[in-house]
Amino acid sequence: MAKITEYPRKSFFFLSILILISLISFSVVAQEGKPADSAESPMAVIFLLCFMAPFFILAIFGLLWTILYPILVIWAFLFSSKKLDAMIMDTANREAQTFAQLGKDPLSTLDGGFKQEVSDSGVVMAGAVYGPSHWHLLIGFINNLFGGSVDIFQKVISAGRAESMQRLREKAIKEGWDEVINVRIDTAVMSPATTKKGIRAVEVFVYGTGIKYS
Repeated sequence: MAKITEYPRKSFFFLSILILISLISFSVVAQEGKPADSAESPMAVIFLLCFMAPFFILAIFGLLWTILYPILVIWAFLFSSKKLDAMIMDTANREAQTFAQLGKDPLSTLDGGFKQEVSDSGVVMAGAVYGPSHWHLLIGFINNLFGGSVDIFQKVISAGRAESMQRLREKAIKEGWDEVINVRIDTAVMSPATTKKGIRAVEVFVYGTGIKYS
Protein backbone atom coordinates (compact mmCIF):
# COMPACT_ATOMS: atom_id res chain seq x y z
CA MET A 1 0.00 0.00 0.00
CA ALA A 2 1.39 3.34 -1.00
CA LYS A 3 2.13 5.91 1.63
CA ILE A 4 -0.65 8.37 2.33
CA THR A 5 0.31 12.02 2.02
CA GLU A 6 -1.70 14.85 3.49
CA TYR A 7 -2.26 18.28 2.05
CA PRO A 8 -0.06 20.96 3.65
CA ARG A 9 -3.05 22.65 5.26
CA LYS A 10 -0.97 24.95 7.44
CA SER A 11 0.95 26.28 4.45
CA PHE A 12 -2.29 26.67 2.54
CA PHE A 13 -3.82 28.57 5.46
CA PHE A 14 -0.91 30.99 5.84
CA LEU A 15 -0.75 31.50 2.07
CA SER A 16 -4.44 32.40 2.05
CA ILE A 17 -3.96 34.88 4.89
CA LEU A 18 -0.99 36.41 3.06
CA ILE A 19 -3.01 36.82 -0.13
CA LEU A 20 -5.88 38.47 1.74
CA ILE A 21 -3.54 40.86 3.55
CA SER A 22 -1.82 41.73 0.27
CA LEU A 23 -5.13 42.43 -1.45
CA ILE A 24 -6.36 44.60 1.41
CA SER A 25 -3.06 46.48 1.60
CA PHE A 26 -3.10 47.04 -2.15
CA SER A 27 -6.62 48.46 -1.97
CA VAL A 28 -5.74 50.76 0.94
CA VAL A 29 -2.60 52.05 -0.76
CA ALA A 30 -4.52 52.65 -3.96
CA GLN A 31 -7.17 54.61 -2.09
CA GLU A 32 -4.60 56.70 -0.21
CA GLY A 33 -2.62 57.49 -3.32
CA LYS A 34 -5.65 58.73 -5.21
CA PRO A 35 -6.50 62.45 -5.00
CA ALA A 36 -9.69 63.23 -3.13
CA ASP A 37 -11.30 65.07 -6.03
CA SER A 38 -10.43 62.52 -8.68
CA ALA A 39 -13.06 60.14 -10.02
CA GLU A 40 -12.28 56.56 -10.87
CA SER A 41 -12.93 55.39 -14.38
CA PRO A 42 -15.51 52.57 -14.56
CA MET A 43 -13.18 50.61 -16.82
CA ALA A 44 -10.35 50.94 -14.31
CA VAL A 45 -12.58 49.66 -11.52
CA ILE A 46 -13.74 46.71 -13.63
CA PHE A 47 -10.16 45.89 -14.59
CA LEU A 48 -9.05 46.05 -10.96
CA LEU A 49 -11.89 43.79 -9.83
CA CYS A 50 -11.19 41.26 -12.59
CA PHE A 51 -7.51 41.24 -11.66
CA MET A 52 -8.08 40.79 -7.94
CA ALA A 53 -11.08 38.42 -8.08
CA PRO A 54 -9.13 35.17 -8.75
CA PHE A 55 -6.72 35.84 -5.88
CA PHE A 56 -9.57 36.76 -3.56
CA ILE A 57 -11.51 33.59 -4.44
CA LEU A 58 -8.38 31.48 -3.93
CA ALA A 59 -7.79 33.03 -0.52
CA ILE A 60 -11.40 32.47 0.55
CA PHE A 61 -11.26 28.86 -0.65
CA GLY A 62 -8.07 28.26 1.32
CA LEU A 63 -9.58 29.65 4.50
CA LEU A 64 -12.76 27.60 4.08
CA TRP A 65 -10.80 24.39 3.44
CA THR A 66 -8.63 24.97 6.49
CA ILE A 67 -11.70 25.50 8.66
CA LEU A 68 -13.85 22.72 7.19
CA TYR A 69 -11.24 19.94 7.11
CA PRO A 70 -11.37 19.23 10.88
CA ILE A 71 -15.16 19.10 10.62
CA LEU A 72 -14.88 16.55 7.81
CA VAL A 73 -12.53 14.42 9.91
CA ILE A 74 -14.95 14.49 12.86
CA TRP A 75 -17.87 13.62 10.57
CA ALA A 76 -15.91 10.71 9.09
CA PHE A 77 -14.95 9.52 12.58
CA LEU A 78 -18.61 9.38 13.59
CA PHE A 79 -20.20 7.88 10.47
CA SER A 80 -17.70 6.45 7.95
CA SER A 81 -17.01 3.14 9.71
CA LYS A 82 -20.72 2.54 10.28
CA LYS A 83 -21.46 3.25 6.63
CA LEU A 84 -18.71 0.89 5.48
CA ASP A 85 -20.01 -1.88 7.75
CA ALA A 86 -23.54 -1.33 6.42
CA MET A 87 -22.31 -1.59 2.82
CA ILE A 88 -20.44 -4.82 3.62
CA MET A 89 -23.55 -6.26 5.26
CA ASP A 90 -25.71 -5.30 2.28
CA THR A 91 -23.29 -7.03 -0.11
CA ALA A 92 -23.24 -10.16 2.06
CA ASN A 93 -27.05 -10.30 2.13
CA ARG A 94 -27.26 -10.00 -1.65
CA GLU A 95 -24.64 -12.72 -2.05
CA ALA A 96 -26.67 -15.03 0.20
CA GLN A 97 -29.81 -14.36 -1.84
CA THR A 98 -27.97 -15.13 -5.08
CA PHE A 99 -26.55 -18.40 -3.73
CA ALA A 100 -29.99 -19.40 -2.44
CA GLN A 101 -31.56 -18.62 -5.82
CA LEU A 102 -29.02 -20.49 -7.95
CA GLY A 103 -27.82 -23.07 -5.47
CA LYS A 104 -24.21 -22.26 -6.33
CA ASP A 105 -21.83 -19.44 -7.12
CA PRO A 106 -22.14 -18.65 -10.86
CA LEU A 107 -18.63 -17.18 -10.92
CA SER A 108 -15.61 -19.36 -11.51
CA THR A 109 -11.92 -18.71 -12.10
CA LEU A 110 -11.65 -21.89 -14.22
CA ASP A 111 -11.28 -21.60 -17.97
CA GLY A 112 -14.28 -23.84 -18.62
CA GLY A 113 -12.43 -26.12 -21.02
CA PHE A 114 -14.19 -29.19 -19.68
CA LYS A 115 -17.67 -27.77 -20.36
CA GLN A 116 -19.65 -29.02 -23.36
CA GLU A 117 -22.72 -27.97 -25.34
CA VAL A 118 -22.23 -24.22 -25.08
CA SER A 119 -24.83 -22.35 -27.10
CA ASP A 120 -23.64 -18.79 -26.51
CA SER A 121 -20.88 -16.84 -24.81
CA GLY A 122 -19.87 -13.25 -24.22
CA VAL A 123 -17.87 -10.90 -22.05
CA VAL A 124 -19.44 -9.84 -18.74
CA MET A 125 -17.95 -7.04 -16.68
CA ALA A 126 -18.71 -5.00 -13.60
CA GLY A 127 -16.88 -2.67 -11.28
CA ALA A 128 -16.99 -0.44 -8.25
CA VAL A 129 -15.00 2.47 -6.87
CA TYR A 130 -14.32 2.52 -3.15
CA GLY A 131 -12.38 5.13 -1.22
CA PRO A 132 -11.32 5.64 2.38
CA SER A 133 -12.80 8.51 4.36
CA HIS A 134 -10.72 11.30 5.88
CA TRP A 135 -10.73 9.37 9.16
CA HIS A 136 -9.48 6.22 7.42
CA LEU A 137 -6.75 8.24 5.72
CA LEU A 138 -5.68 9.66 9.06
CA ILE A 139 -5.54 6.18 10.62
CA GLY A 140 -3.57 4.90 7.63
CA PHE A 141 -1.14 7.82 7.85
CA ILE A 142 -0.49 7.11 11.54
CA ASN A 143 -0.15 3.39 10.80
CA ASN A 144 2.42 4.09 8.08
CA LEU A 145 4.58 5.91 10.63
CA PHE A 146 5.11 2.58 12.42
CA GLY A 147 4.83 0.26 9.41
CA GLY A 148 3.05 -3.05 9.11
CA SER A 149 -0.34 -4.04 7.78
CA VAL A 150 -2.81 -1.22 7.19
CA ASP A 151 -5.97 -3.07 8.18
CA ILE A 152 -8.37 -0.21 7.52
CA PHE A 153 -7.37 -0.03 3.85
CA GLN A 154 -7.61 -3.81 3.53
CA LYS A 155 -11.18 -3.59 4.79
CA VAL A 156 -12.09 -0.92 2.25
CA ILE A 157 -10.53 -2.82 -0.66
CA SER A 158 -12.11 -6.11 0.44
CA ALA A 159 -15.49 -4.40 0.51
CA GLY A 160 -14.89 -3.09 -3.01
CA ARG A 161 -13.92 -6.53 -4.30
CA ALA A 162 -16.94 -8.20 -2.73
CA GLU A 163 -19.28 -5.56 -4.16
CA SER A 164 -17.75 -5.86 -7.64
CA MET A 165 -18.08 -9.65 -7.60
CA GLN A 166 -21.70 -9.41 -6.52
CA ARG A 167 -22.44 -6.87 -9.25
CA LEU A 168 -20.94 -9.31 -11.75
CA ARG A 169 -23.24 -12.07 -10.45
CA GLU A 170 -26.29 -9.83 -10.70
CA LYS A 171 -25.36 -8.69 -14.20
CA ALA A 172 -24.83 -12.28 -15.33
CA ILE A 173 -28.28 -13.24 -14.03
CA LYS A 174 -29.85 -10.19 -15.66
CA GLU A 175 -28.28 -11.00 -19.03
CA GLY A 176 -29.28 -14.65 -18.81
CA TRP A 177 -25.87 -16.32 -18.49
CA ASP A 178 -25.79 -19.71 -16.79
CA GLU A 179 -22.23 -19.26 -15.59
CA VAL A 180 -19.32 -16.84 -15.77
CA ILE A 181 -15.96 -18.52 -16.18
CA ASN A 182 -12.37 -17.32 -16.21
CA VAL A 183 -13.21 -14.50 -13.81
CA ARG A 184 -10.43 -11.98 -13.23
CA ILE A 185 -10.10 -9.00 -10.91
CA ASP A 186 -8.14 -5.85 -11.67
CA THR A 187 -7.56 -2.94 -9.33
CA ALA A 188 -6.45 0.58 -10.13
CA VAL A 189 -5.42 3.27 -7.68
CA MET A 190 -7.11 6.62 -8.23
CA SER A 191 -5.34 9.68 -6.83
CA PRO A 192 -5.75 13.41 -7.49
CA ALA A 193 -3.31 15.15 -9.80
CA THR A 194 -2.09 17.37 -6.96
CA THR A 195 -0.85 14.42 -4.88
CA LYS A 196 0.52 11.64 -7.05
CA LYS A 197 1.43 9.51 -4.02
CA GLY A 198 -1.84 9.95 -2.16
CA ILE A 199 -4.50 7.29 -2.55
CA ARG A 200 -8.03 8.63 -2.57
CA ALA A 201 -9.96 5.75 -4.16
CA VAL A 202 -9.49 2.28 -5.61
CA GLU A 203 -11.35 1.03 -8.67
CA VAL A 204 -12.08 -2.70 -8.66
CA PHE A 205 -12.89 -4.07 -12.11
CA VAL A 206 -14.18 -7.64 -12.51
CA TYR A 207 -14.74 -9.43 -15.80
CA GLY A 208 -15.24 -12.90 -17.18
CA THR A 209 -16.77 -14.96 -19.98
CA GLY A 210 -20.49 -15.51 -19.75
CA ILE A 211 -21.59 -19.00 -20.80
CA LYS A 212 -25.05 -20.16 -21.82
CA TYR A 213 -25.55 -23.90 -22.09
CA SER A 214 -27.87 -25.51 -24.60
